[in-house]
Amino acid sequence: MNFFFTGTLLFSIGGFAAIFLKEKYKALVFLILAVTAQYFILPDIFNVLISGTRLEAPVQFTGPIGISYIRIDPLSAFFVLIISVGALLVAVYSCAYMKTYYGKKAGLSTYYLFLGILISSMLLVVTVQNAILFLIVWELMSISSFFLVSFENKKEEVRKASIYYLIAMQIGAAFLITAFGWITALSGSLDFSSFKQILSISNTSSIILFLLFFIGFSTKAGIIPMHTWLPKAHPAAPAGVSALMSGVMIKTGIYGILRIILLSGLPDIKLSYFVLFISLVTGVYGISNAIAQKDLKKLLAFSSIENIGIVGMGIGTGMLGLAYNQPVIAVFGFMGAILHVLNHFIFKTLLFFVAGIVYQKTGSRNIEHLGGLTKTLPVTSTLFLFGSIAICGLPLFNGFISEFALYLGMSKGFAMEILPFNIAAVIGISGLALIGMMAVLCFTKVFGICFLGTPRSLYKDNLSEKSFAFIAPMITLSVLIISIGIMPGIFFLLLITVVKQFISTGIKNELFSMAHLYNSISFSLLIFAFIIILFLLIRRLLLMNRSVVKFKTWGCGYQSESSRIQYTGSSYTQPILQLIAELVPRKINVVKEPVLFPKEASFESQSQDFSERFIIQPSIRILDKYLNYFSWIQSGRMQQYIIYGLLFLFFLLIWIWGTR
Repeated sequence: MNFFFTGTLLFSIGGFAAIFLKEKYKALVFLILAVTAQYFILPDIFNVLISGTRLEAPVQFTGPIGISYIRIDPLSAFFVLIISVGALLVAVYSCAYMKTYYGKKAGLSTYYLFLGILISSMLLVVTVQNAILFLIVWELMSISSFFLVSFENKKEEVRKASIYYLIAMQIGAAFLITAFGWITALSGSLDFSSFKQILSISNTSSIILFLLFFIGFSTKAGIIPMHTWLPKAHPAAPAGVSALMSGVMIKTGIYGILRIILLSGLPDIKLSYFVLFISLVTGVYGISNAIAQKDLKKLLAFSSIENIGIVGMGIGTGMLGLAYNQPVIAVFGFMGAILHVLNHFIFKTLLFFVAGIVYQKTGSRNIEHLGGLTKTLPVTSTLFLFGSIAICGLPLFNGFISEFALYLGMSKGFAMEILPFNIAAVIGISGLALIGMMAVLCFTKVFGICFLGTPRSLYKDNLSEKSFAFIAPMITLSVLIISIGIMPGIFFLLLITVVKQFISTGIKNELFSMAHLYNSISFSLLIFAFIIILFLLIRRLLLMNRSVVKFKTWGCGYQSESSRIQYTGSSYTQPILQLIAELVPRKINVVKEPVLFPKEASFESQSQDFSERFIIQPSIRILDKYLNYFSWIQSGRMQQYIIYGLLFLFFLLIWIWGTR
């Protein structure tokens, strides 16, 4: 455990060291310490994941905290692995991306300072086992990420997004404080292990406690309707921060939900259906809104909401498997959820890295203004295509592996003669298929409009992607995407110990059959890939030494390239957006002369977040109206404020005297 503490501390040391270094050395020193931290963290983590053992160390605090255990079990080790590796990739990427800010007022010192604090706090969030200490590092994680989101605080939209994010995090923290305070009072201890005796009893208190924890952690994860901060915060933050928040930080919310399930023992059936249903709605809602977006990073943010919904569906399926005493369903559900956490970290980090390069090289995130980037950024475009195929859950790529496990888990439910579960399985499978179809539509739009065709804007002449710091982390993630896609059995074996924590007995045969199934999938996919490569080689040999005449496909009589005759993102997705108009309300503004052939015309559509429009904004208006009744308290007179303080102290003394 001493090695883990050292590695965790190194990230913060790198951030503090950046304050005293020159601009050109900040990124390098932070990267060196991030690489060194892997040496201290990863050996113990792999040991726990492979052996299933547990590492822990007591830490003595004064006051109400007392002795707190830092514990790494397989569940914690899995999330520590994602956080540590993700931090390293972001450190490498930032070496190139943050050069844009050299010599500008946006301080690189604050970037690396709060980046180091964020990484260290995330590592502690998934390992501390004391309620008060957990809330402290949880809040530290939220505050440090707030400063990273507000990095470019000279922009008004960035300031608004960062404040919105901070408020959302405090609302989520309020639910967690309530839940931890209540369960601590019932158990008489701050240690997580003592909570099991409360949560494992199926009564009203345990159900309400689970819901409080679920809402608090869901706010961080982005499950609806607590998701509205994601599409605001991600576009505002630098690309490396967006990748870390979407690929890694929101997973701490998933960790919290899984930890509470682990402490709950046998899940409540109604709560299990609730988790499955709300996750399905989250997935459909997230991808529906992603399709309608014009901002590339905002689209990726809504896509993160979709994928968190898929993870939640796996968790809900696993909970139902436990509740109905069906280990096979539970194994596939939890394995699918854990695998998708890993897969989403990989392909979403890659996609945000590419989005950062696109923004830095073109100065725009607007999909409608981009196009033809494969000609100027061929490697980046290819890597974005890899990430797009993976996030759509297509074979040979890692997204397919985790989603396939969810399909299998829900389909196993048809063998049960339980009508509610059969109905839930039909709805779940149909919903997951719908999400996959809409994801394909969404990312064919992004890749087709942004990277193919003719440029819609004038780009900089020096568009380049030769920086090693840009390419190296993206190549690494792409290799992982392909490796998991064609060799899932290896990664499955690494995660068995995590799943075993949820299904402790009677799963040996299920795990064996699942491993055999994934090995068969690996072999089949390798044969499929070999056949494709073989046909490509045969085609190349047949066309060798032949003159090739190129024709424009579907030229429709237009032989000169023009961006004006290309699809726009809006026109490409218009048919599906008409079908889901109630789910994704839009503002449409058409300006044209009332004649048959107007000289000038414009069409603009903006999607609106259903939750923000019909839940959050009305709530804010009601709250604002209510608080206005107390505006007389703020008189602006110092004497009156001093009287308030004295009155507070007076009543506090009376309360203390009365409780003696």
